[in-house]
Amino acid sequence: MSEHPTDEDPDRPSSPPSKRTRTRILKFVGVLVVLALLYYSLFVLLPSELDWATVWADLQALSAWQIAALVGSGLLAIVALGWTSKASLPDLTLYQGTESSATSQLSAFVFPPPADMAIRFAMYRTYGFSDEQSAVAVLIAMVARYAMVVVMPLIGMALVLIAGLGTWSALWWFLGIGLVFGLLLWLVLRVVHSDAAAHRVGAWLQRVASRVIRWFHRTPPDDLENSVVDFGRRTRSTVDRNGRSLVISNVAWGLSNALVMLLCLRFSSVSAASVPLAAVVLTAGLLMAINMLPIPGKDALAVSWIAAILGLTSSTDVSNLGTAMLLYRLVTWILPMPVGAVFFLLWRGRVRRHKAAEVTTA
Repeated sequence: MSEHPTDEDPDRPSSPPSKRTRTRILKFVGVLVVLALLYYSLFVLLPSELDWATVWADLQALSAWQIAALVGSGLLAIVALGWTSKASLPDLTLYQGTESSATSQLSAFVFPPPADMAIRFAMYRTYGFSDEQSAVAVLIAMVARYAMVVVMPLIGMALVLIAGLGTWSALWWFLGIGLVFGLLLWLVLRVVHSDAAAHRVGAWLQRVASRVIRWFHRTPPDDLENSVVDFGRRTRSTVDRNGRSLVISNVAWGLSNALVMLLCLRFSSVSAASVPLAAVVLTAGLLMAINMLPIPGKDALAVSWIAAILGLTSSTDVSNLGTAMLLYRLVTWILPMPVGAVFFLLWRGRVRRHKAAEVTTA
């Protein structure tokens, strides 16, 4: 009898699955992951963040044109965010910037920042940009976004003070925060435009980080100075070429959020006498900052905080403010979800067609 293994021999090593089989398995796993995320988002996360009975009651109180105006302002904010992406990556189109930023907003619904920036990086690569270009664009966009989260409350505070609605305490807060932010912005620009300044700032950060980390009995990084210098060199050309566009686009994004807040307040019966236009910009800026805080229950706390800052004492005004902030959350947090899903499907379909065309050509 032959000792060679046959097809029925149980001891014969199995051959690895074919590439086509592995691809099908990966696609199946990907579908399961997407379904799991959808289930978590719709049936776990959303119910913990929003009371749908209250949402439905607030929406029923709006007219059709008010709902259309809110949706339109939300879409404008999405396009403005896409403009910030375009400004951070030269040669990126406005459509690509909007597509990538909207898709990243969809991912940010489940994953906290900066996971959404990783989505942008992957999409930039499919647009034909190199790893270097994509990484620099993501870094610039992230820094600009966090900077704008600080700038918007400052703009609001400045408008409140100019309108004569602020107190001496508000003036000192404005001067203090503005001075610190201005100093940090000046340091970042020095790092971008000067290697010598980047080395000095990097060396100082290295010393501070080493001292702080040693307090916790951990090994401090030894390449922080080089990382700062590398950041300056990588971002220099983009800042020099698109600096003005970066500033204008991010301010436009912040003001588009203020427009959403204005509509939400007015549609919730919060009059200009209670919250004037300058205070609307301040409210939008404060909400943008609060939304970045990784603390539980921040939405409930935001109503009392902002009501105290705006000086609202009437229970009716405070209640209407809560309704307005709920509408603002729907427009800026929930609306980007279906929009991002549509852009994601369009992007995935286009990528698959391109891959199929490459295979056919090969």
